[in-house]
Amino acid sequence: MEKLILIANINILPGFEDEVKKAAIALAAETRQETGSESFLIHTRNDSPQTIVFYEIYHSQEAFQQHKTFAYSEKFFEFVNGKIKDDKIEVIFLTRLDS
Repeated sequence: MEKLILIANINILPGFEDEVKKAAIALAAETRQETGSESFLIHTRNDSPQTIVFYEIYHSQEAFQQHKTFAYSEKFFEFVNGKIKDDKIEVIFLTRLDS
């Protein structure tokens, strides 16, 4: 089974930094409990502290699709509307070179 690896970026609009970061931390705690989630790390960029970078590994494409349907994920997506640039989460899928 092929793992799904991605990086997701969100750029928080001014004035929403604390609440969006708290919501991201809550999302991470829930996601780490998923059976299909192998890793879910969140960071801010040193050169852009209003940007959150998510590094996620799922056991499969299906596990990632399921992650997006859980109530806490949907709640996070709704919560960030109007609080992140262009209401957009940039997702970059990765392929591991050394596996």
